[in-house]
Amino acid sequence: MIKVIDDHTTLLNKIKKYWRKKREVRYTFMLVPRAAGVTKSINIPFFIIVLFFLLFAANIYFLVRYPLRLSEIDNLDRKVYQLNDVIARNDNDLKLIDPSIKKTEEFEAVVAEHAEIIKQIEALHRSIQEKKAGKF
Repeated sequence: MIKVIDDHTTLLNKIKKYWRKKREVRYTFMLVPRAAGVTKSINIPFFIIVLFFLLFAANIYFLVRYPLRLSEIDNLDRKVYQLNDVIARNDNDLKLIDPSIKKTEEFEAVVAEHAEIIKQIEALHRSIQEKKAGKF
């Protein structure tokens, strides 16, 4: 357990020492003229170089991500168009079928009414037959 903590603290110390060294490092950007003239140099701190590379990496990421998002949006738009087409066809089919469905419901009500009348007639017929059977 103590060994792990010691390794951890030594690792942190190494990282801190490395970071201190790198903070002190400066890079020189020199401008050398083609013709006779004064050579100019600019000292650039390490963290600006790191920041530049981070921004460059973010730029590359968004440069790659943007076309992928556009293609995904295009695919989704195509799918929405196809589904709207299916919905329109189903609505047209429903408009053709809807009158038949209404007529079927009306006939179903008439058939139910007739079935009730038939039951009443059969009950009346049975009662009449029972009365005749008793008279013979």
